[in-house]
Amino acid sequence: MQKKRLFTMLLVLLGVFYCTRFLPAAEEAQTEQLKIVNKIIIIDEYEEVRPLTVTTPTGTTVIWVNHSRTPVEILFLDKKVTVACGSPVNFFAGKGGAYESGKISFGSTASLCFLEKGTYEYMVKSSRTFFMKQVERDSKGKIVIE
Repeated sequence: MQKKRLFTMLLVLLGVFYCTRFLPAAEEAQTEQLKIVNKIIIIDEYEEVRPLTVTTPTGTTVIWVNHSRTPVEILFLDKKVTVACGSPVNFFAGKGGAYESGKISFGSTASLCFLEKGTYEYMVKSSRTFFMKQVERDSKGKIVIE
């Protein structure tokens, strides 16, 4: 009887040791999956971008918020975004498979998740209607993915 109880205790201790040995690795992997990075770029009332440059790691979602009085569009200049993670908001795959933004109205957002390293220069283009006075205020910004 004593041997049976000792054997059972030994099995329980081995089971606890085995489970706790892999528990920190499982928690670490779960924590790694929860690391979500978002960067916010504000388009102010003068159609200027703040901050001008965003430097961030791959897998970051950049969110543009339009606080200007007119609809705007995000146009990537030299390096185009052809691969994105998640579901882009207010962006679509245009000519040649590169992402282009739709019109972002006042108070609305557009977002894009960057997977490829590089420097992405973009322009915020005013999308004025014929009711508004035509003033060119296109501003530029830069996203650096490391």
